[in-house]
Amino acid sequence: MADSLESSLKNMMAWAGHFIEKIIGEAHKAKVSVGTRGGLKALLSLESQFTPAKIREMIAFSTEKIVSSVIPDLKGQAALEIGETPAQLLSRFLQQEARAAFHATISGGQIGRQGDSSRGYIVRGTPSSLPFDKDFFEYIAALLATRLQGDIVRAMKEVGRVLAPGGQGLLTDFHPFGLYAKKGTDRMRSVESTIRGIEDYYKICKLAGLRIADVREVFIDEEFRSLFSEQEIQSYRNVKGTPLIIFIFFFKPRAK
Repeated sequence: MADSLESSLKNMMAWAGHFIEKIIGEAHKAKVSVGTRGGLKALLSLESQFTPAKIREMIAFSTEKIVSSVIPDLKGQAALEIGETPAQLLSRFLQQEARAAFHATISGGQIGRQGDSSRGYIVRGTPSSLPFDKDFFEYIAALLATRLQGDIVRAMKEVGRVLAPGGQGLLTDFHPFGLYAKKGTDRMRSVESTIRGIEDYYKICKLAGLRIADVREVFIDEEFRSLFSEQEIQSYRNVKGTPLIIFIFFFKPRAK
């Protein structure tokens, strides 16, 4: 009787083991299948939900939301905005009485008519090669939440070169935890980006001779609702609450 019971228990345990292995195997196949199709990843990425123009609109909205209240008094100072055209902060620099205001466009192509000193100057450049002398600016806004950002490390080293000791500025970038596609031709984040977390910005700024004073994050919240049509509302709901842009406020220490 005891032998028969022991044998039955062994058979049941063996059957249960095979059943669990089968369940695990099927789950693994499902995970591989989803990863291979890329269905879930594509569904969640911002690029799959919105056009590049819509994402740029969201980024511009985020920048206006944060930067409008933090540009310091620039009286007697030289200020630089780095980013795509049209310039977003150039007029603000002039309102803050900057002695010289520049927009370095990284868009390529036609840049339009260059302004005079009363309207600011527009010049062509790249984030990693700016046509200015060392220590030329007291304030720099590097708006690099763009697919044209290139290598952020090289860009910030260049910012550190043209920023004068005691000067300050900000960097805008795609949030490292945002729902941006990691591959594909429509990805917004540059293929040269190596940033994986917020701590990476501290390392990058240190390499550029800069120090971080503050970090702010913008999430896709209820304030963004007005940017979306009724046809886009479901996509908005899909991404609502997720991080979009990160703002890094930095300064260049004075020499001791």
